[in-house]
Amino acid sequence: MAIAPAAIDPDRLTSTHPFQLRKRGVETRIVLADTPTGRDETLIRNIARAHAWLDRIKAGETFGDIAQATGTSKRRVQQMIVLAFLAPDILRDVLDGKQPVGFTSEWCKAHDLPSDWSEQRALLSTL
Repeated sequence: MAIAPAAIDPDRLTSTHPFQLRKRGVETRIVLADTPTGRDETLIRNIARAHAWLDRIKAGETFGDIAQATGTSKRRVQQMIVLAFLAPDILRDVLDGKQPVGFTSEWCKAHDLPSDWSEQRALLSTL
């Protein structure tokens, strides 16, 4: 069935959506503004682990003690313990699967997360 060009509504031919380009190394991703991230179970598990490790530190254990007991490195404990200090709204977003696309456990291994909640929000808004 042929449609006359004059009968086509030009507004129906265009779709506008906000997006961001995210670059990581040689990879570039297009992230649509309304795209849900989804729950990152690894990140959630690491946040829970960080809280457990913090409890152990409060009880008098050292990073080295925890590393030895859990079969991980002292550096890994130090990298992940900061997750116990996430701002409440960031924690809620992670649990709801609404964290920034780039906020992953791998990202936490390679970057320092500030302890100040405002600085955390500002940093994560760039991911």
